[in-house]
Amino acid sequence: MRKNTFLKFVFSILLIFFFISLNFEAKINAQITSSGIATTAPINDDQAQNGDIICLYSDGVRRCEIFQDPAMYGVISDLPAASLEDKDVKNSRLVITSGIAEVRVFSANGFVKEGNFVTSSETPGVAQLSNRNGYVLGTALENYESTDPNAIGKIQIIVNIHPAIGLTGSRGNLIKFIREGMTVPIFEPLESLRYLLAVLMILLSFSLGMIYFGKSSRTGIEAIGRNPLARRVIQFTVVLNIMLTIVIILVGLGIAYLILIL
Repeated sequence: MRKNTFLKFVFSILLIFFFISLNFEAKINAQITSSGIATTAPINDDQAQNGDIICLYSDGVRRCEIFQDPAMYGVISDLPAASLEDKDVKNSRLVITSGIAEVRVFSANGFVKEGNFVTSSETPGVAQLSNRNGYVLGTALENYESTDPNAIGKIQIIVNIHPAIGLTGSRGNLIKFIREGMTVPIFEPLESLRYLLAVLMILLSFSLGMIYFGKSSRTGIEAIGRNPLARRVIQFTVVLNIMLTIVIILVGLGIAYLILIL
């Protein structure tokens, strides 16, 4: 009888500890907002808050305020799963540069679907949908849909800062492409080199294509003037040269694409 009573007592104690441990684990999980490893960074921005995207600018580390900012560094995370802190850094905050983080986001550029790229915006620190070529913060793990473009929420993002291409075609602005490539060397020299090589390849292919097209067109017009009877043959030759010009440009674009993705 005493043995049974003792076993019941031990079983009750174990059961109590089991439920306490479950409750403790649930509280911890409720507090953690990311699964990445955060590191200490000096933030030169008093209004920066948890979930803000920060950039490495010449005047210090602060919230990003440019759409698809190539200076993106990471996301502020006050409650990361793990952190490497340096107590000697003044005005420091924990920042996730790679991994999963909770990010502040709004729908000013459209609804964010799971799997979409998100990037920085002109609203300091806030992310939005990335719908054209350029630098992205990472990939959304959750949907964010709000009919109020000014409302700000939070979603989980896989932080992986890199230039993304293939999102749009003709809407890309070559001048902006070059300008963004020129702003990166201090922070990501290798990425900047690839970026600039791709731009140079595009410019070279367009230049060669236009030069070749100009010479072939001028030669064809002169040939028609000298020999009107061979007009059809000459016109066919001009069309063939136009097709070769297009091929030259497409080859240049293809090489630029490979430079960026490899």
